[in-house]
Amino acid sequence: MQLDGALLYYQLGRNKQNPLNDDDFLVAHWIMYFQYTREKGDDYIRFLLEEKFTPQNIYTKTEVKISSIQEFEEVRENEETDQEEVEENEEEEITVLRSKLSPKEIEDYVNSLKSAAVHWYNTHNPLNNQDLTSQESLWIDRLNRIGIIYFRPLVTVSFLSKDIDTKKRIQLFKAIERFIFITFRLSRAFSTYRNSEFYRAARQLRNNELTIPDIVSRLEQRMDYCFYTPEDTEDFFFDYTYFQKFIDKKFKNGGGFYYWNGLRYFLYEYEMEKVRQRGSQKIDWKLFVKGEKDKVSIEHIYPQTPDNKCWKESFKSIKKGNLKFLNGTLGNLLPLSRSINSSLQNDCFIDKKNPKYNDKKEKVRQGYLDGSHSEIEVSSYEDWNPDNILARGIVMLDFMEKRWNLKFEDDYAKTELLFLEFMLPDEEMEDGETSTNS
Repeated sequence: MQLDGALLYYQLGRNKQNPLNDDDFLVAHWIMYFQYTREKGDDYIRFLLEEKFTPQNIYTKTEVKISSIQEFEEVRENEETDQEEVEENEEEEITVLRSKLSPKEIEDYVNSLKSAAVHWYNTHNPLNNQDLTSQESLWIDRLNRIGIIYFRPLVTVSFLSKDIDTKKRIQLFKAIERFIFITFRLSRAFSTYRNSEFYRAARQLRNNELTIPDIVSRLEQRMDYCFYTPEDTEDFFFDYTYFQKFIDKKFKNGGGFYYWNGLRYFLYEYEMEKVRQRGSQKIDWKLFVKGEKDKVSIEHIYPQTPDNKCWKESFKSIKKGNLKFLNGTLGNLLPLSRSINSSLQNDCFIDKKNPKYNDKKEKVRQGYLDGSHSEIEVSSYEDWNPDNILARGIVMLDFMEKRWNLKFEDDYAKTELLFLEFMLPDEEMEDGETSTNS
């Protein structure tokens, strides 16, 4: 038993830089193997130590009647045939004393802890992990980056059954990632939305009471409220009103999309799509999300304090009250391959495109031309103006549609979500308002 405990804690402490919390694992294991309730956080301890593995259950004996066959055979010689005959003793019922909790139950529980701990570790450390396929590693890493919330027990369980292969696991991981992005990052559901259901699903999957397709179907059904179907059509369009209201509050706080908690994940996925197309990864996730004082890793291309004459000239046609929407909209936000000093964000676009040097010929900022793939894409624009901000925003929402399998009704809907509908001609706004309200 001591050796088993050592193996368990070896898994939890394998990554010395990020050892795993044993209480978190025990809670997850309890969810996978026993039950889940919404009671206070220590109910798993009460269940295990006060109901299941109690001294009374181990040491208190109870009478159990069992069928028994004597473990010997009586051999006698048949006097008439001079041959040996074997006579088995008849089956009889006997009473024995046993513990309420058998050694086999304890052994099974310990073994389940050991096997689950291996996969629990893998879900926390998917990169460069030889126990995982490349696709498993990719999708578990995505789940960790987006915030796996309450799905880690379900992901862990998917590795415990020999009937679940890599293809089925990837199907599950994709469905979970899409569910998290659409339901929580876009449609702003509470973090506990449907958690009891999918905690139970983890145990049901382990017990072969549910299949991967069953769970994927449930995930899709629980997103029904995120979509709508206009009259006389069969198309399902993404209902962005929840997200729009959320971003509107962020604009009132002076940030817009910059304060969206899904922004870094979205921009990183947008960047990684270009890495898959062109190679050469230039943004490290850990550095991208690491906060540094006076440093930024997401730049406002059109700056928050556009004091330079170049910016005033490029945006002179826009009413002052609308400048904040151009500044904080999605198309104006750019992930940087290297964080820069915030004081450099006010540079003119032509200066941002090219490296900047000080009087000592030392590089003080990297230019878009030699930055991330997203930076290189932006550097292809000759100028940075309202029209290009809207155009890039539409391109990014096009990517969102493809990446997470959702659909906006039309370009007006995308423009409205970007908070840039004031840029559309009056006739387009009228048409868009009619189609949106129909």
